Amino acid sequence: MKHLNPHTQSRHRLSMAALSATLLAVPGASVLAADYQEAPQLAEQVKAGTLPPVEERLPETPFVLEPIESVGQYGGVWRSALKGTYDNGWIRRTVAYQPLVAFNLDWSEVVPNVAESFEVNDEATEFTFHLRKGHKWSDGEPFTAADIDFALNGIAKNPDYKGERAPNFDWDNMTGEVIDETTYRITLERPDGLLIQRLASVDGPFLTFAPKHYCGQLVPSVNPDADKLAAERGFDSWSQALEKTCFTYFTDEKRPSLNAWQQTTAYDGLNQIIEFERNPYFYKVDTAGNQLPYIDKATMLQSENVEDILLKVINGEVDFSNRHFATVTNKPVIYDSQESGNYRLTSTVDARMNHAILQLNLNNEDPVKRALYNERDFRVALSLATDREEIVDVIFAGQGKPFQAAPRPESPYYHEELATQYTEYDPDKANELLDGLGLTERNDDGIRLNSAGDPITIQLYTPSDQIEFNDMAQLIVNQWAEIGIQLDQRNVERSFVYERLHGNQHDMHIWWGDGGLGDALLDARYYFPFNRESAFALQWAQWFNNPDSEGGNEPSEPAKKQMELYRDLKASGDPAQQAEIFKQILDISAEQFWVIGTVLPAEGYVVVNKDLGNVPASQPYAWLYPQPAPMGTAQLYYKN
Repeated sequence: MKHLNPHTQSRHRLSMAALSATLLAVPGASVLAADYQEAPQLAEQVKAGTLPPVEERLPETPFVLEPIESVGQYGGVWRSALKGTYDNGWIRRTVAYQPLVAFNLDWSEVVPNVAESFEVNDEATEFTFHLRKGHKWSDGEPFTAADIDFALNGIAKNPDYKGERAPNFDWDNMTGEVIDETTYRITLERPDGLLIQRLASVDGPFLTFAPKHYCGQLVPSVNPDADKLAAERGFDSWSQALEKTCFTYFTDEKRPSLNAWQQTTAYDGLNQIIEFERNPYFYKVDTAGNQLPYIDKATMLQSENVEDILLKVINGEVDFSNRHFATVTNKPVIYDSQESGNYRLTSTVDARMNHAILQLNLNNEDPVKRALYNERDFRVALSLATDREEIVDVIFAGQGKPFQAAPRPESPYYHEELATQYTEYDPDKANELLDGLGLTERNDDGIRLNSAGDPITIQLYTPSDQIEFNDMAQLIVNQWAEIGIQLDQRNVERSFVYERLHGNQHDMHIWWGDGGLGDALLDARYYFPFNRESAFALQWAQWFNNPDSEGGNEPSEPAKKQMELYRDLKASGDPAQQAEIFKQILDISAEQFWVIGTVLPAEGYVVVNKDLGNVPASQPYAWLYPQPAPMGTAQLYYKN
């Protein structure tokens, strides 16, 4: 696979200059309405008079999806699994990715999707989207520019709405305007050369998630009885009802959608199987005029643990997935069970640049800990005391290599110094640095004492659904003990981990190294205090996103410089200039050494039913690029 660079300049590439004043056409060949075909079940409903003919259900110009392998056939059920009651990410990455614009398969460009075409001006301040005439929601109601405006102004920019919004969008910078029924324009006060990429990310469907005719019932400006309706549905307020009903929780199976499969079972903790069935109004067809999707239904079995999902995988009960179970540890048993389970493995290039990033809390409420954690030499010492080769051999069966929090070698933003510094195992040098900080006194257990005379104990809570974090942390406990630092590691529920994090009550946080490929510019959480996932300086990140926010705290000068540079980066529509500015941000990251990386992930894999067609041989794996959705999952089909 070629370098996954979302800034390659060519036609349709992510360059504001290339997009300026250019209508981007839908991929695929044109298909005449007379050629449209549909699934047998839908044809029966048309014959019975309970459903309009297919040409009336499709927009005037459907999206023509060119199959990866071949035109498919109708039928079958796509089986996968969810872990617990809050595994919304898998739903969003498989059956709920229909943004206005989308990433293409290899993550090299942004292409039209729900929008038939779009335009961006040279200054990256005006974004115009042209919708498809006749496009409909899954209940047959028209989808128009008014629905986008409702999501932007009725929800995201509504000061009375207290619920969750799509993160990392500067909603206050946006002004939305309905030009006509099929044209919508977003105007920015400040330029944002990354907005189109953000709209193509996993968070992009926020603007196409909320049908006004359905979700508007829960907004007082649309329905004066919104609070009453919310109370009748068991919510405390209209705002809470709107968030749970019309965002990404999937608890309301009645909400109309633009997705290939319409949800029919609520994901509410009560139903063990979450079901989705073909959307008769889905707007995409293949090159032969067959309305997609090919597969009749998608079912997701709710499991309580990864071991249960793994058992279903090797028994052949999962058709296309890599969610939770596709680890290095599990690969041998999954590989050996391919024949009996009737599946094969395809590959992924992991956009994550690290198996685990360790983030000391530089904004710690304890002044003694805060002062210590802000000492660069202390962080460097901990890094030098981490035996990454042992982690690779013991946890990852020799796959992977030592790596810091930096863009991957495959990335156009690769920064060698940031990636490789302090990755060697050198406890002698680590002890020397700690002694140089004046941490020479130890207690009877050999633990160094801090400036207050207390043992240096760093508390780390690892989320129980991430088994490898627990395994790695246990090795690091012993490694750091060799230099007199006590790591108090405890395995707990993920909800508790994030409760502590967002309350700024953590000593150290551990998580995957997102932002290693094309997502580096969009998700810079480890390179400077960027968002609420920047656990090393959460209060600084809050200040960056809103200087007046409660809990925010003015950053150090190096961090403020990075924030200024990032604002300059967003203000540019030139990919080359963006790359140069980002290098300056990474230069400062290398100087400051904010966080501690561990191991670069090796190639990943996906379990695929042997009878499943139109599956890519390889695909990027990332959160912002929500694998597998950009491949167009509606084209999956069973050959037998």
